[in-house]
Amino acid sequence: MNSRLAKYVKGKFMSISADLMENPQGLKYKLDKAAEKLNKKSVMDSFGNYLAELKALIRMAKMWITRKYTKVDKQTILYSVVAIVYFVTPTDFVPDFILGLGFVDDVAVLTWVLSLIKEDLDRFKLWEKTIEEKA
Repeated sequence: MNSRLAKYVKGKFMSISADLMENPQGLKYKLDKAAEKLNKKSVMDSFGNYLAELKALIRMAKMWITRKYTKVDKQTILYSVVAIVYFVTPTDFVPDFILGLGFVDDVAVLTWVLSLIKEDLDRFKLWEKTIEEKA
């Protein structure tokens, strides 16, 4: 992620995300918006291989809100929420409506977040798989 984008994300989206973590209803609303936005063909095409990872972030955050999954530290959830909030914000660094480029910055932010929380996200997916097998 380039330095201008990193500064923009850290300056604007970290505080928004931290506030949302203290507001479960507001965070749930953003997570629902993200899940809804993921159903659009243009989004699916733009995110390609990262689509599954973004969906996993959303699921992890939802499980954290409901306290069904608590084996994760707040920093990991904060970064997850940063990626999700950035994704649902249409007028971010490169506005989503710019065809061909609108999601490039979203993917860059997601890639950055994944690099920071990969192990925690992998643990969540393993936990999720274990829960599914028990059901």
